Amino acid sequence: MHTQRVYNISPPKFISKTVCAVLASHNIEVDPLVVERSVSEIPRSYGGDYGIPIMRFLRQVKDVQERNKIIDEIVEKLKSETIANNVVFVRGYINVDLNVSVLAKIVFEAVKHDGKEYGYVKIEQPQRIVVEHTSANPIHPLHIGHARNMSLGDTLAKLLRARGHEVQTRYYINDAGRQMAVLVYGVKMLGNYSPPENVKIDHWLGLVYAITHTLVDVLVLKREVEKLRQKGGDEYREKLSELDKLMSILARLRERDPTLFDQLAQAISSDPNPEESIAEIMRKYEFRTDEEIVKITRKIAEDCLKGFKETMKRMGVNIEVWDWESDLIWSSMVARILEEARKSPYFTIHKGVPALDFSSLQEDPEIVEKLGLPRSFKIPSLILARSDGTTLYTTRDIAYTIKKFREFKADKVINVIAAEQKLEQLQVRLALIALGYKHEGFNLVHYAYEMVTIPGMSMSGRRGEYVTLDELVEAAVKRAKEEVDKRQPSLPEDERRKIAEAVGIGAVRYSLVSVAAQKPLTFNLEEALNFERNSAPYIQYTYARAHNILAKYGKPIPWDQIDYSAAEENELRRTLVIQAAMFPYIFAKAADELKPELLIAYINRLADTFNKWYPQDHVIREPDEGKRAFKLALTKTVETILENTMRILGIPVLERL
Repeated sequence: MHTQRVYNISPPKFISKTVCAVLASHNIEVDPLVVERSVSEIPRSYGGDYGIPIMRFLRQVKDVQERNKIIDEIVEKLKSETIANNVVFVRGYINVDLNVSVLAKIVFEAVKHDGKEYGYVKIEQPQRIVVEHTSANPIHPLHIGHARNMSLGDTLAKLLRARGHEVQTRYYINDAGRQMAVLVYGVKMLGNYSPPENVKIDHWLGLVYAITHTLVDVLVLKREVEKLRQKGGDEYREKLSELDKLMSILARLRERDPTLFDQLAQAISSDPNPEESIAEIMRKYEFRTDEEIVKITRKIAEDCLKGFKETMKRMGVNIEVWDWESDLIWSSMVARILEEARKSPYFTIHKGVPALDFSSLQEDPEIVEKLGLPRSFKIPSLILARSDGTTLYTTRDIAYTIKKFREFKADKVINVIAAEQKLEQLQVRLALIALGYKHEGFNLVHYAYEMVTIPGMSMSGRRGEYVTLDELVEAAVKRAKEEVDKRQPSLPEDERRKIAEAVGIGAVRYSLVSVAAQKPLTFNLEEALNFERNSAPYIQYTYARAHNILAKYGKPIPWDQIDYSAAEENELRRTLVIQAAMFPYIFAKAADELKPELLIAYINRLADTFNKWYPQDHVIREPDEGKRAFKLALTKTVETILENTMRILGIPVLERL
């Protein structure tokens, strides 16, 4: 692939490679990655396009003459590169001025030959990687938090595939825990399972779950308040305040469906011990002692998943393997983990239940380094089962991790899971190592992401307080339709709807991966649909402009007529060529570091530069054939990069907007 050559001559690569080679010849040891990451873009007024703070790598050279000799050698070596126009040493930095005419020829050749693969530089040692993402419990509709998980996971899978890895996506169906038992309990209390046909099934189940959970919590809290009434004091007042809040939530839930609410309230209030009923459902399902419970639980979960799949299809997300938590338990894999744990030297009884003690593992230097364990924090023992024999989800996660590695023969497994699960994910990795599964423990990656918030709203699945992904997409598409109607009133209604759908979906997906996963994200619909800057519609619009310039030209690009000297005549042309040359490097960095937000930042800059350039430097009306061919090739390059990036980000590509 010609892309590989562009990657090799990207400024961070060729500058760092030269620096490392010269330093090595003088027996100066440096980390090549540190050198590469120190190469950065600089203002043109500094005498170049990219620079490196060379003095930080020469601190051990005390002799000034020797140091200057090494600097001169690096400068001369860099000058000998065909893509370097000039190289200077200024104030501790070596600055490289690029020969953009040569660079343009290499980039355009790659775009011409690689097309839809341009930028997708392949890794030398591809791996087999499992990406597990979304994995929402089948108890209520997907909400905006799940949407971030889904968008990140799907983007990572696409990114890693494009990098050359063999990737499998999986979804873990949590159907064996207490939350599922609460929903099953609620459905059973309704008497018969007959969801209404005019409501999306996962939305209806979510309401049943929220009403049931809150009603049970109120009954439990009322008993606690009654016990504390005589005693009084702060605890009594706190419980009373908590009860008041729950009663307000119940009132709001009743407004959504009074008939459903009253039916559940009457049935649950007649149960002398709802909590025990829920626990009994959980036990019967896990130990498979009641086929009626097994049948209804599976039916409810499958129906909820139908709703999920409908939403995910609209978002352009496809899962290859769906794994049932209950199958894992019934297959005896979880029982084997418990058996292995009991034979392990790390096994202990913690507060009357089986557990694994990680104290000695936390003192192993290899484990501390590879897992990044906090030295000042003692990771607590991992409880493996409850006193009634039912297992905890972390125990099942140990078995599931082994299953993912073994079935796909995976080199690495990436779990896209909320940052709040950091401790549990560390415990799973330590447990794997403790039980002898070192490969799995060291190569399990917790891709942690922070929560999504919407201004002025708090969310709780148990209380039915959330913005569903369906609602979010509908709102985005509706708002996009208003904008499309204003911009393209002459288009047929059906086409405007299709464009609005693509813009709305793109806006949601872009927004959810635009911020680094480890940072909280505040979703703002107006910002997500801003056609003027930093949004999916802005990128889609820029692509459409580039595409339409080429469509208006209406002929194949005359690659053999390109006058490459035209690259140096205009500062914006020059900038676009350099940015285009950086695409393979940015792509590889985003894939290797699992940072899709780097692609977002990159295409925003590219779009900004292109939108400044094309209105003032006319492409088709350029009278000089060689320069016109250059401008057409530059436009094609921008179009190609935007399309190839949008494909990875899951943003629909539009030829007009």
